[in-house]
Amino acid sequence: MQYFLTENISSNSSNKQIFLDNDFLSFLFENDDVLEAIPRIFSNSSLVIDSFSEFEFLRDIFVPSERVLREQFISYNIFIPALNHQEIYLKIQANALLLSKLYAHHYPKCKPSSIDLFLAGRIMYNRDNSYLITGNKKDFPTFIFDTIGVISAEKDQSNGMRSFCLMKFNQSKFDHAYTEYLKMESKGIEELKNTLP
Repeated sequence: MQYFLTENISSNSSNKQIFLDNDFLSFLFENDDVLEAIPRIFSNSSLVIDSFSEFEFLRDIFVPSERVLREQFISYNIFIPALNHQEIYLKIQANALLLSKLYAHHYPKCKPSSIDLFLAGRIMYNRDNSYLITGNKKDFPTFIFDTIGVISAEKDQSNGMRSFCLMKFNQSKFDHAYTEYLKMESKGIEELKNTLP
């Protein structure tokens, strides 16, 4: 299987935590060639599995042997689990809720899953040293996130290609979107006050 990378994807992600969305994790599970290449591509980075991605990767697996294979896969030493405790979770949860409001205001057609909102909230929380690899770029819209690289790989036996984006939280884009949201919310509250007796 062949794969293709955007130029400088390795150097652009050096010394970063690279969080893996479930779709990319599942692709790695099914494609050994890409799985073998990823640690080389991101040799100066950490490949991190968030507990929400792990949940999504393991849920709905009813065949015990498949579940065991998946559990063994995510325990490979090329992956590290994301740091989780109550303080971090509460901040990620607050970020996810805020991002859901911004998505609804700026991009109403964007309806990411709760898990994708929590992943976005985690990348926002770790904004200085975290990126995300996802095949669902639409769940991480460009009015808040930047695409800093792309990995494309052939699909086994289908002659098709699958692309995954390396995404980065952009603080200045977020600040602009949040300011616009606050203006809209303030205007809406004023209008509501004017309609009350």
